[in-house]
Formats: sequence, C-alpha cells, structure tokens
Amino acid sequence: MTSGIEWSYDGEAGPQAWGSLDPAFGQCAVGRAQSPIDLSVATRGERGDLALSYHLNSLTFTDRGTAVGITAEPGGVMSYLGKQYDFVELHFHAPAEHTIGELQLDLEGHFVHQGSDRSIAVVGVMFAASSGDHPVDALVATIPPAGESMRTERLADIQRVIPLSSPVYRYRGSLTTPPCTEGVEWLVMQEPQLVGASALAAFADRYAPSNRPVQSLNERTVTLG
Repeated sequence: MTSGIEWSYDGEAGPQAWGSLDPAFGQCAVGRAQSPIDLSVATRGERGDLALSYHLNSLTFTDRGTAVGITAEPGGVMSYLGKQYDFVELHFHAPAEHTIGELQLDLEGHFVHQGSDRSIAVVGVMFAASSGDHPVDALVATIPPAGESMRTERLADIQRVIPLSSPVYRYRGSLTTPPCTEGVEWLVMQEPQLVGASALAAFADRYAPSNRPVQSLNERTVTLG
C-alpha cells in the first residue's frame, strides 16, 4: 500500500515521525489498534474457515523505494469467516515485523487482500535464513531498478510459500506502513519458512531495515488456532 508522501524507516521521516508527516497519517501516531505486534500474548482459539485459491501467475515487480510490490495476473482469492477477498499484492519486510517473544525472524512476507467493501486482510508469513535454495528466493531476490517495474514471462505459484497447514495467529490491526489504516484482519502463520541466505542478502542490501517497531497491544485479543 503506497502514498505520495515521502516516508522512510529511519531518520527524520522514520516511524516515530510518520504521524506528523501528513494529516492522512494520523493513525500512525494516535491509533489504538496498530501493527505489527508481539504475538506471544496469543491464547488458543478457533482457526476459522481460512482458505486460499491462487492461480499460476504472471508477476509484476515494482520498486517503491522502501520495498518491492509484487502484483499478479490473474491473481487469487482468499475466503475468511464467510467473506471473500481478492489478492492485491505481496511485499516483504526485513527483518520480520511481528515478533514472538524474543524471537524476530529474518524476513516477513505480507499477502495483502481486499474485499468488495475495501476491507483489508493480510496473510503474514515469516522466514528464517538458511543455506540452499528455497521456493521464496526468486520472489525476494527479484529487484527492479529504482522506481521501475519488471514483469516475469514465466508463470509462478506464489501460494506455495504459504504454509497452509500451520496454526494461525489472528488479530485486528492496521497497515504497517503509512497511512497505518486500522481495521485490518491479520492472519500470521505460526510456522516459519526458509529463505536462502543469498536471496535475503540481495533484498536486505537494498531495503533493510524495513520493519516498523512493534506497537502496543492496547487490550486487543490475539488468538492462535
């Protein structure tokens, strides 16, 4: 999710200043349901009827300065709690934005979905660096020139990097970048996946650090099921 106002992950336009950069970013400073959070507070709950149905896709990678936005044609669909959402984009943060106690993994992917009413649901997947090659590597290491886009000719199965059998952390939060819009349904997979060390290094060299600090829970409920 993007904005025309310049913001960053460090310096005078870093996370501590996002709320003052533009009136539209006010939620970043005063919101009471912000993301990311520490997930170690989760209590056991029902998994719900989460289902994903993606296609083999032609992908477009667009450099945004702070990350690469990955869009897909023809896309995919997610259903959750009886509601359908269309896949909008995938992007990554390094290191991971959500934490589990003292654990902060090396990378986090956000599969962003939008409902017909413009509501947002994000599936989060965390990754640990490892030797060898892994399914997510080509997504992480495809980096366009600054401000440009690249389209792949080869079809890709992006759903394969989501561990669908994993328990899921669920809570109500926000976008983790400006304008920090609240009301986002978060579904973060508990089971980490692997990312190749060389792919991660290529991404990190361009974009890390790109994680918003953990935000206050403010009496919200987090479930794991």
